[in-house]
Amino acid sequence: MAEDTRERILAACERVIAGDGLSRFRMQRVAREAGVSIGLLAYHFGDRDGLLQAALDHVNAGAAERAARVPEASDARARLAALLCSEFGDDARIRAGSTLWNELRAAAVFAPAQAGALAKSTLEWQDSVRRLIVEAGRSAADADAAALALTALVEGLSGRWLTGQIDVGEAQATVRGALAALGLEPPA
Repeated sequence: MAEDTRERILAACERVIAGDGLSRFRMQRVAREAGVSIGLLAYHFGDRDGLLQAALDHVNAGAAERAARVPEASDARARLAALLCSEFGDDARIRAGSTLWNELRAAAVFAPAQAGALAKSTLEWQDSVRRLIVEAGRSAADADAAALALTALVEGLSGRWLTGQIDVGEAQATVRGALAALGLEPPA
């Protein structure tokens, strides 16, 4: 499948979930939104769970790309802050990706298929955070605990941000405060 078609399908999946929620998610709607046939979705992603897993992986990749584009992010601590803070923003794609995560996280409580997809993507994201913490000079054991705490914090803040309890600035300031408390604040 051409990369632009795959990107269009995954972006459409995020928009559909962000607009309608997971309970009303239908592959037919994603196909229509992306301008492709339902058969193309089934051929390349298998089933609904395959498409949702690909969408989660796509959200993870988008966050890593946003963090990599931060110009001053040559230091591991700056890249870590950029990665975590990039989960909040005014861009519709960031909101759609965050909504996808929150919808799948809620569904995973009752649906083992979503729990497996979410666990895989969560572990990949947590591992990318852990690697940056190790690169910043922490031991592997410290990095494991800090990565778990930081990713869980971002997940909780994400729910509050999406429901309007906090704004982007408050979410990012809280992440930076947690990094400072862990001694991982970026250089000034």
